Amino acid sequence: MRTTVRSRPVAALAVVLTASIALTGCAPWNEQVAGGRPNPAASAAPEAFAPEQLETVYASDRTVDYVPLLAGFATLETSYPEVLEENLRKTLDINQNAGPEESAAAIVDEYGDMSYTMGNALGEELGAIYQRAWEEGRLPKTVELIHKDGGRAQSESTNPSKDYFDYDRPYIVAPDEVVYRDKDGGDAYSSTSGSYPSGHTNQAYWQGTLLATLLPELSAPILARTSESGNYRVVMAMHYPLDIIGGRMMGQAAIAKRWADPEFRELLEAASAELHAVLEADCGAALKTCIARDTPYLKKKDANELYRERLTYGFAQIGQGGVEMDAPRIAAALLISSHPDLTEAQRLQVLEETAIDSGYPLDLSVHSTSSWQRIDLAAAMTATVSVDGKGRVHVSSGKG
Repeated sequence: MRTTVRSRPVAALAVVLTASIALTGCAPWNEQVAGGRPNPAASAAPEAFAPEQLETVYASDRTVDYVPLLAGFATLETSYPEVLEENLRKTLDINQNAGPEESAAAIVDEYGDMSYTMGNALGEELGAIYQRAWEEGRLPKTVELIHKDGGRAQSESTNPSKDYFDYDRPYIVAPDEVVYRDKDGGDAYSSTSGSYPSGHTNQAYWQGTLLATLLPELSAPILARTSESGNYRVVMAMHYPLDIIGGRMMGQAAIAKRWADPEFRELLEAASAELHAVLEADCGAALKTCIARDTPYLKKKDANELYRERLTYGFAQIGQGGVEMDAPRIAAALLISSHPDLTEAQRLQVLEETAIDSGYPLDLSVHSTSSWQRIDLAAAMTATVSVDGKGRVHVSSGKG
C-alpha cells in the first residue's frame, strides 16, 4: 500500500528554474519582475554590514553538540527496527513515484543556493522581486546572513552527528530499487557520509526558517517550501524521511540560537528591515497590499497543512501520547518577529499549544526532555494569539 504523504509540485517556477539557472541557483529574472514596472529600489545604493559586524565573535557562534537533540534515532535502532523498515519503504515510495516537475526541482535544490531557489515561496511577483534583488546585490545584509556558503547565520555541520549515528543512505541500502536523478555530469550520488540527519535539510531549514522569521508575514508558504526542499532529498533517495525530520530539528534549533542572541539579533532585524524595504519599493505598495494582490505559492491553510504532514511523514506513534509539551526555552526566540508583543514565557506557551502530540519517532518527550520534534513552527508563527488581563495566552487559531 502506498504511503500517503502528500507532495506538491513547486508549480511553474520550478519549470522556469530548471530551464534557466543551469542548476546553479541563479535565474534571469530581470525581464520578469513586477510586470515590467520600474524598479525604484534599484537606484538606491545598498548598505552592507560593516566588516566588524560580520567579524565579531557572537555568543551564538558557540558550537553545539546536536547528538542529544537527535538521540531518538538510537532508540529506533535498538527497539523499533520495524520503524526503520517503514522508513525505507516510505523512501522508495516517494522516490519511485515522483513526477517530472518534482524530480527537476529536486535537482535544482541539490545544486543551487536554497536561499535563492526557495524565493518562489514569497509568491509569483514578490518571489521574482526577491530573486532579482538577490542577484543584483540589493539585499546585501540578507544575503550575507542567509547564503549557502558561509552565510553568517548558518547552522553547524551535520557531519559530527552523521559520524555518530553512521546510518547508510537509501541508495546504498537499496541500490537496485531507487530511481536515480541527477543533472548531466552531476555527482549527487558520490557521497559516502552517513544518512542521519540530512545535511541538505539542515541547510534548507536554517535558511528557510531564517527567511520566515525575517518575513513573518509570509512564514507559512516559506516554511512549506522549506519542507519541500527537505522532501526533495527523499525524492532523490539521498535520504529517508527520518533524516529530514532530524535535519529540520537541527536547522531550526540553530536559528533559534541566533534569535536568542541579543547582539546577533541586531543583524537579523537589520536584514528584515532591508528585505521589507526592497520588496515594498519594487512592488510599489505596503507589503500587506503586495501579498494580498500576489499569486501565492500556497494559501496559508494549505501551506500549514503540508508543513504539518512533514513533521511526522505519516509515521504512527510508537511512544506515549498526551505527554505535556516541554518546548525548549531557546525555541521561544523563533517567535520574536511574528509575536513581538509576547514575553518569552508567552511565546513558549504558543509553541506548546500549537505542537503536535507526543510519541512520534524521534520525540523525546517521554524522557522529560524538551522536544524539537513536536514544534510546529508554521502553526505557531501564524497563530492568532490574545492575552487576557492576567497575562495568560489564548491561541484561537493554529492549534494542533
